[in-house]
Amino acid sequence: MLKLPLFLLFLFFGFNTIPSNAVGDVPELKENGEKSSYTQFDSGTKLEVNKEHKRVIKIGHIGAVGVMPNDARILNISKESLIEEGLVGDDIEFEIVSRQACSESFEGVAVAAELYHVHQVRAFIGPYCAAELEAVTKMATFWNIPIISYSSVPNAVSDRSVYKTLARVSSKNTNSIAEATVALCQHYKWFKVAIATNTGSTAFERVSIFEEIMHRVGITVVKKIMFDENTDANDMMNSGLLSDLASNARIVICLFSSTKELSKEFMQATYTLGMNNAEYAYIIPWLQSGTKDATPWIGADGEMLQRVKDHYANAIIVDDVNGFDDTIVSSFVEKIEKHGLQKSDIDLANINGYLHLFDSLKLYALAIRNVLNETGNEAFVTNGQYIWNRMRRMSFEGVVSRASSEENKDAGAIGTVLMDDVADRAPIFSAFFISPNRDKVMKMVNMESELIGNCDGLKNKSGCFQLKVNDIISGFWPSEDGSMPLDEPVCGYRGQRCSYLLEISVGSLIVLLILISIVFFFLFRYCENRQLEKMPWRIFHDDLQFIDEEQVRSMLSVGSVTTKLSNMQTGQKQHAIIGVNTHTTYHRYAQRRPIKFVKEDMQLLTQMKQAVHDNLNPFLGVAFNEKEEMLVLWKFCSRGTIQDIIYNMNVVLDEKFHGAFVRDITLGLEYLHASPIGYHGSLTPWCCLIDRNWMVKLSDYGIANPLERWEKQGAITITAAKDAEDKSQAAQATSILYMAPELLKNRETNARRGMDQTWVKQSMARRQAGDIYSFGMVMYEILFRSLPFRDNVNISELIDYLADGSKTVTPEIQNQMGLHP
Repeated sequence: MLKLPLFLLFLFFGFNTIPSNAVGDVPELKENGEKSSYTQFDSGTKLEVNKEHKRVIKIGHIGAVGVMPNDARILNISKESLIEEGLVGDDIEFEIVSRQACSESFEGVAVAAELYHVHQVRAFIGPYCAAELEAVTKMATFWNIPIISYSSVPNAVSDRSVYKTLARVSSKNTNSIAEATVALCQHYKWFKVAIATNTGSTAFERVSIFEEIMHRVGITVVKKIMFDENTDANDMMNSGLLSDLASNARIVICLFSSTKELSKEFMQATYTLGMNNAEYAYIIPWLQSGTKDATPWIGADGEMLQRVKDHYANAIIVDDVNGFDDTIVSSFVEKIEKHGLQKSDIDLANINGYLHLFDSLKLYALAIRNVLNETGNEAFVTNGQYIWNRMRRMSFEGVVSRASSEENKDAGAIGTVLMDDVADRAPIFSAFFISPNRDKVMKMVNMESELIGNCDGLKNKSGCFQLKVNDIISGFWPSEDGSMPLDEPVCGYRGQRCSYLLEISVGSLIVLLILISIVFFFLFRYCENRQLEKMPWRIFHDDLQFIDEEQVRSMLSVGSVTTKLSNMQTGQKQHAIIGVNTHTTYHRYAQRRPIKFVKEDMQLLTQMKQAVHDNLNPFLGVAFNEKEEMLVLWKFCSRGTIQDIIYNMNVVLDEKFHGAFVRDITLGLEYLHASPIGYHGSLTPWCCLIDRNWMVKLSDYGIANPLERWEKQGAITITAAKDAEDKSQAAQATSILYMAPELLKNRETNARRGMDQTWVKQSMARRQAGDIYSFGMVMYEILFRSLPFRDNVNISELIDYLADGSKTVTPEIQNQMGLHP
């Protein structure tokens, strides 16, 4: 037997042993893997010809020491069957070189190197053991020769972007059984399941595959319990996990690393705890590696262990379609006896291994025959990826054909071999119901694969097949009407839906929540009223220090080095200091009698006090009811107003200034409209202040409507400033021009109403629309430095004309001006 050091010698120096006619020049890489591999392929390669003038194709078989006795003879019998069928013999000859491996670490890798470099094989069948398959498959991919696996293989080799020449004749892998189990759950509408498993890497891998597939189709794992790998039934019962399981699920999928032994312990534990009634369904995917295990209720001498079988009541085993049928054994034995082998010469516990080995050679022969017929060029026999592509979606009759008798018409379905889109055998599974009252299990459903058209398995990394589930029997479940259990009982997992306790509890909880909500509501209103009564926006006259123009200029000069523009017209405003150093400006209104704030006023003033935004000038508060004046105080901005800037022709305003001013006003309005205040109400150029950083801040927001109402009530007197130089008042003579016609009309309507008549309010939407009208006027002034009226219009006459709100004059953009928005 070739050992590992020799393998390394082959790996590094073996390429020099390849004859010149075996490998040609490396062709240019192409997109189409059928025509050119990423490794070496020469379309002019010639195969060896024997004395009988047949082209010889050498096939390397890697078996396992001590497993599947006479496996090499089975391959020779398969070869003889192929000659009988006419697939080989006339023009080609298969020469099978068999080697045994799997007895030492990675011995199969060394064997594969010997078969390739010394014997120049064109294909691999095997290795049998999963531990060596991955490494040998990578080597075969590098050498660009096909490799056909005939044993149960790990899911690690499923990625055909890595294992590009691998075909699998055995469908007994975790992915396939997981797909079948999920299809069964979908068939019975079980979308809430639990998983019972154990610790260890094998169980973890199996659970991960099942969860991935269930997540893909919308099946929810409502509970997952995990036992120790060496646990028994008593430990399972004492763990308390089964009680937790009963409270959360009725459909349980058992995924143990040792399927036979641990499922036996688990089913015994559920039986003892009374969790085996018709409400429960236990699905056991019969996952095995190596030889086929006997069912747990069959003793060592073949006797029936009825007590163990009783534990499996209401269990469903998912296995291949012939999992509990001996028909395939007798058919296969009859076939090999014709070629000199006896039943005792093979390991019947591994019958599937022999069947898949037999079919592996036929799969390769069919692919070779298709390639030769298609291309007429024997060189393509050496292109592994081309051969592999011909194995995709191939269908043929295997060593055991479908049973023809009516009694066993479903038993021999394993005979039809259907390869999927990635050259894996498409699975054919069944679900078997274990009835304690019958000697044999009952086949519930068949699950056969159907290939999906217009599907590329290399792109979506799947076999491009779907399992079609067909019922074999119905009405067999031990429920009252024979129907299958629900994934969640009508009365719930704990019977909570069928008692009034839940309704009473829920009703009491709802009433309690309502009472708590009412208490919190009144408590909130009380706290809100108390907060309003505290008037956080009230300022007392004693806290104010009024300052004159000279003091203001002194403060500005001390605070920073300012421009003339910063200091301009500061004396036109009225200034004060709140507390120690809060510099404010204020509007003074003569107060004739005490003001009584209604709740709406207090809410608004509180909201104004709480408003914070980069483009809002902070509202500081109101001083009232102490002297014969009311003061509305705002924070001082050192660079004046938009009005000061745009009508100062010494200041050059370019597009950046225009854009910045308009942007800041827009952001401030946007915040106000989204805030509890909801609107500005008196947007004008002189309420757009400019701070030391040349940022526009909106002032006088929200207060216009209350001021009008207080004036109507006779509490205060509003006097408009006479000209634009006077900033002592919030209103100027031209304020009318910035008001939307409908708001102006509403203001005049309220002014004419009697003291006993209700104040006519505007909706928030109309107030916001009025802000947009005012914003348009201000934006025009920023851009054009004039009002949107003709030059020959007398502004004073226009103000008088619009004063009563009954007439309107539409603003216009002056065409003769050189600058346009």
